[in-house]
Amino acid sequence: MRLYRGLKKRYRPDAVGQGQGEYFGTDYTDCPLTALDYAQGRHGVVLVLDLTESDDVRVSDEFWFENGPRRLMIWGKFDRFVVAEIPAKELRPQIRMKGVVAQPRAYKSALLADYIDRRIATSAEAE
Repeated sequence: MRLYRGLKKRYRPDAVGQGQGEYFGTDYTDCPLTALDYAQGRHGVVLVLDLTESDDVRVSDEFWFENGPRRLMIWGKFDRFVVAEIPAKELRPQIRMKGVVAQPRAYKSALLADYIDRRIATSAEAE
């Protein structure tokens, strides 16, 4: 399962759960476009996680007023699942292209998911 989180600044692993004890949750979504909406500002980033069924992490489905994308809470540290931190300024042009801007959110989300998949695969090949 691939999850996304939009941040206004770069991800700092040392700040996750600071001062909240060992039981804290972090919101994620299964929609890259929704995450991009939260990655506001010029320093915004989209954090990408990959989870498998065998991972020992607690994930719960949370209530969200929006229909469509899911809101998921990851409980505890999640550093080992982070596969990419992509600047929002790199993702925004993907949905602002001619012919894409007027498309529905589901189309834009699928387009972003495909772009992120290709970017992660390319960076894995380069290593």
